[in-house]
Amino acid sequence: MGQVLEIEPSGDLVENEEVVIKVMGEPVPQGSVRAFVTKSGRPIITHSNKNTKEWRQRIATEGQAKRPEHWDMDQAVLLNIDFLMPRPKSLPKKVVEDIKRPDLDKLIRAVMDALTGIYYQDDSQVIHIFASKKYTGKNDAPGVTITIICQSVKEECQDR
Repeated sequence: MGQVLEIEPSGDLVENEEVVIKVMGEPVPQGSVRAFVTKSGRPIITHSNKNTKEWRQRIATEGQAKRPEHWDMDQAVLLNIDFLMPRPKSLPKKVVEDIKRPDLDKLIRAVMDALTGIYYQDDSQVIHIFASKKYTGKNDAPGVTITIICQSVKEECQDR
């Protein structure tokens, strides 16, 4: 955790506060969600990727461990998300960019959903996202590094 600006003695955030979370393991995208109603009228919601729940839980657990006690969940949030994807052994060394599945936006959705209720009430509070995905290097392990920045919202902006 690092401060972008100062924290007042009262513990209130003055402007920005930064938290960095690292989660090891192969990143899992947020699959598509399907909903249907059974003959008895009971709604059922299914996810197309069965591994998403465990991946989101791992992100949430790391996020909770790093969250400062005084974190303001009603503020605007900026996210920087860097995914390290496993490099297939059959991939030629000249290939540098990871342009294969999973899609970056689905990887981001899994992270945002995992952090909802921990760093923000609703993902509509995320006002900026910078994200990347790349293959692991020789000494790298797959995973994700998430930087969360709480940005103070000025009262005059809230009145509009």
